Amino acid sequence: MFKRAAAVVLTAAALLLVSGALAPSTPFGEYPAKPRDPLAASIDRAQQRLARLPGDWVTWASLGVSYVEQARVTGNPTLYQRAEAALTRSQQLRANADALSGLGSLANSRHDFADAARLAREALALNPHSATAYGVLADALTQLGEADAATDAVQRMLDLDPGLPALSRAAYDLEQHGRAAEARGLWTRALRDANGANASFVHGQLGDLAWHENDLVTARAEYLRAGSQLGLARVDVAQGHTSRALATYASLSATHPTPSLLAEFAMLLPPAQAAEQLAIADATLALLAANGGADDLAAAEVAIARGDYLAAVRLCEAEWQRRKHTDVADLLGWSLHLAGRDSEALVFAQRATANGIRHRGYLAHLHAIQEAQP
Repeated sequence: MFKRAAAVVLTAAALLLVSGALAPSTPFGEYPAKPRDPLAASIDRAQQRLARLPGDWVTWASLGVSYVEQARVTGNPTLYQRAEAALTRSQQLRANADALSGLGSLANSRHDFADAARLAREALALNPHSATAYGVLADALTQLGEADAATDAVQRMLDLDPGLPALSRAAYDLEQHGRAAEARGLWTRALRDANGANASFVHGQLGDLAWHENDLVTARAEYLRAGSQLGLARVDVAQGHTSRALATYASLSATHPTPSLLAEFAMLLPPAQAAEQLAIADATLALLAANGGADDLAAAEVAIARGDYLAAVRLCEAEWQRRKHTDVADLLGWSLHLAGRDSEALVFAQRATANGIRHRGYLAHLHAIQEAQP
């Protein structure tokens, strides 16, 4: 496992030295979510073309992928149905890897990671040289906790197209194997060729690495370069600038009310105001479910913010049956601790940190759970 991770970092570093401009977009952060108008324009152009050429399977696939990206940028799950319709239409007109990859990306967005992996493999059967399909597969396998297979998929993506989408996955893979220093090296090299939204994204990732290592000065500087309001709000909380952090959280929750963000915000608020944010989180989760998605981990975060620890345990246990990602292990351990089941909690907290991951939340939870042992 660790040899594979090392191979990824060496390959990515070498490829960065010879590659040109980095490609936009990535699955791992909020930072590139700025180019909304170009995305809307792309959707408009595709719709106009399809009005003239309804049999254009390539444009149907492109439109579907754009809807998936627009849903990610805006946090609007109602776009999932539009994405599915466009991608399915493309596939009906002609079986193609682009549509299958798009459907796989949609499945990842809906947190149906097993189906995403299946669709990515179907896409690769049609086009074994699709870097996009390998990216979808890597995302799905990572979330399912299949670390070695995910590393292999990332390596294949790097071999085929060593742009920022592949690099972001390589760096995350290294972090998952406890290799934060190598991940930082990749991001630092990436800055040589990055500009605009790509540079903002890279600075955001460097901010996350510093945040998890408790280097708040560096984290703030990188988040400022990235324009990451959420990162800055977290640093403000850690440094005691609570009023400023609350104002930032309020602004973010009004424009991008994801359940996890709302739960995080609610933990900082008095009970009555927290209840308002958690009610919005419930509505957001219901909207996600109505559009074919599910996020039991976010639902567990909401339950914890509400103080319903038994519900959080049930949700995390159900999620753990579906996938063995470190995020699930961490939150299950924390939920068990809050529910008073510290011996069981320790098993999962240790599982979350077993690969040497330097994650601020994981380590804080592990420490608290260790302190609670009899």
